[in-house]
Amino acid sequence: MTEKSTVRTREMAVELKSQRELQRMTLREVARRADWSAAKVSAWENGRRISPVDAAIYLAHCGTKAPERARLLELTKPPSDLYWVRPYFDRLVDPMKSLIIQEYLAASITYYSPLHIPGMLQIEEYVRTCFDLTGRYTSDRLEMLTQARVDRQKLLQRREPPTCTFFVHERALRSVVGGSQLMHEQLQNLVLTTNLPRCVIRVVPESAPVFRIFPSTFTMMEFPDHPSVVYEETYTAGLFVDDRVAVEAFYIVVTRLEQAALSEGESREMLIRLADEYECPRE
Repeated sequence: MTEKSTVRTREMAVELKSQRELQRMTLREVARRADWSAAKVSAWENGRRISPVDAAIYLAHCGTKAPERARLLELTKPPSDLYWVRPYFDRLVDPMKSLIIQEYLAASITYYSPLHIPGMLQIEEYVRTCFDLTGRYTSDRLEMLTQARVDRQKLLQRREPPTCTFFVHERALRSVVGGSQLMHEQLQNLVLTTNLPRCVIRVVPESAPVFRIFPSTFTMMEFPDHPSVVYEETYTAGLFVDDRVAVEAFYIVVTRLEQAALSEGESREMLIRLADEYECPRE
């Protein structure tokens, strides 16, 4: 029976290949130096689990420096049965990078946010303001996180982007971040985004009961050759849910959202209306 990849092994696969390519080495060259078969190295670079010893040998042949090697070897630790936690306050961990890797590999992405506009749809100043309001980042860290989130949006501009569906709660659209002018620009960006191929924005109205049933932000990602995975955001960490039964529970939530949300056309009309309201706020 073929071993299934996980969030952790897929991230390790991307990292291994990146380290090899930094040294301009071919897959066969790494295999030859370590006395492995090319098939074994290929399997690792395609998401098959690699042992800590083999990973250390692989990275040594790639000349990976100690701090980076320590970070990558963390990925070889045995996973939990349900989820993989990526803490926001661990210097060795970059949860945003972990999410970006999974989004890049996905064929389809479904995003739900009850409290804020989806990160992949936020304009730069909105991103910066949201991070600044948390009060937990230094200026350097804030700028780094802002740029990382803005860079994620390149996925939507890719020649063959994944199919993306964004369920945005009306409450998030009416929650003013940074003032009316910023919200006007942000809403305009959402309207423009609805014109992108394979990109759908659907507004969940305030009257829908879904928010009270499931008040959590999550991203569901489906892959051509791997099981689906869900990324949940908390205040202190990002959680990748790999467990099949747990992921299936999120499909139920998505079904409820599809039933409760406005249609694409109705959602676009609401976005245009709200953008106009922010441009000309009532006295």
